[in-house]
Amino acid sequence: MALSHCLTLIFISIDCKGLTKRTICAKKHASGCQLYTEEQGTVIMRLTKKVPLSIAALIVLLGTVTSAMLYSGLRAPTDYSLLVEFIKLKDKGAPLCVFEDFEEKCGETSHRASLEYLNNHPKLIKRIQTDLGGKAIRWRLDYISHRLLFVPEQREEYASLYEHYCNDVIKDLLEKTGLNNPYRTIRTLRDEKPEISDSSDGIEVFLVHNLADEFTARYIFFNQQNKKVKIGLRGKVFVGEVGSYTTHIYQRQDGRFEFTRDNYTIWQNSANNPYTALMTPLEETLHIVLREYTEWAIKNSLKLNSIKSMKEVKRIANDWMAIEEAIVGSVGFALFPFILKKYINELPDAWIEEDLKVKGKFKRYRYIKEGIEIVKDLGYQKVLKMYMERPQKFEGLLITYRS
Repeated sequence: MALSHCLTLIFISIDCKGLTKRTICAKKHASGCQLYTEEQGTVIMRLTKKVPLSIAALIVLLGTVTSAMLYSGLRAPTDYSLLVEFIKLKDKGAPLCVFEDFEEKCGETSHRASLEYLNNHPKLIKRIQTDLGGKAIRWRLDYISHRLLFVPEQREEYASLYEHYCNDVIKDLLEKTGLNNPYRTIRTLRDEKPEISDSSDGIEVFLVHNLADEFTARYIFFNQQNKKVKIGLRGKVFVGEVGSYTTHIYQRQDGRFEFTRDNYTIWQNSANNPYTALMTPLEETLHIVLREYTEWAIKNSLKLNSIKSMKEVKRIANDWMAIEEAIVGSVGFALFPFILKKYINELPDAWIEEDLKVKGKFKRYRYIKEGIEIVKDLGYQKVLKMYMERPQKFEGLLITYRS
């Protein structure tokens, strides 16, 4: 799914004064942004489902699925074929409602959209170069602030079907695996800005139709004489995140690392490939339940290798995210077809093949094929037990199957 976005040029200003040094900096990475200060480092591990990709995650928490059903107590259907037809419909881009307020932080999608705008407007870059003396110029990101917007699902039948479906799939998954239920509530967002609870009694799931990132960014272009031009951009980008949950890794001033997590997740009911949207409640649940063990493995690796730099932290975290993707993807591949047969009369094999094909293009999913073979040989129950007892053992199997 191509990024859908619009951008507005806010201002151009020329300043011949020397550049001032900012305490907070931002550097773009292949898988996101790393924010840091001179005293404290931060790595944000954000696993998202990029349509038509998949995945996200967190930790084992006890609780009972409760659903803020908005459908007058209707019984859950046993056939979700109509849900598939809804998912096939063209995504809606309005109305856009605020999920969270503007916050100064780096966002890969918004930064990429800004760069795409600048790359597609060579006349603007040429004008900047002329203003700076016509010679080689350099640039840096000076400021970026963004907020998350959502498109609520206003078709009552679609909203009802998807919420019932999520509850049914989660119930079946937990029954088959014996895993604990990590959720506190599962509810469809209307047009209200949600109140994010501070409760630690489980994860809150918000169901929406579409998600967008609204941002303002300021870039500074400068030459060797420190003459500079400031460019301000404002835009909205539909981010294509079918499901997301965020784990943050902070480095304290004393060098220790701290892991924190949000207590909510957002699931989108639309995707180019219906299989991707249908997989979301199963894969998200596996990520959430297994994340505790992934984080333990990351912490163990940081300790064993005496890691101090944020660059190395990000490398290790990304490596373990790929391993977690492998177990989630492979267990999902083994279980989901059997679960779907209960609710959908016919699921084209081409959808499943396309999902795997797209994932195969990304480094984060590099172990999916090996994971599928491991689950075929050992069974999903044994593989889940192995990961929860010692994730490194599953890592070793992936390497063995890959060689």
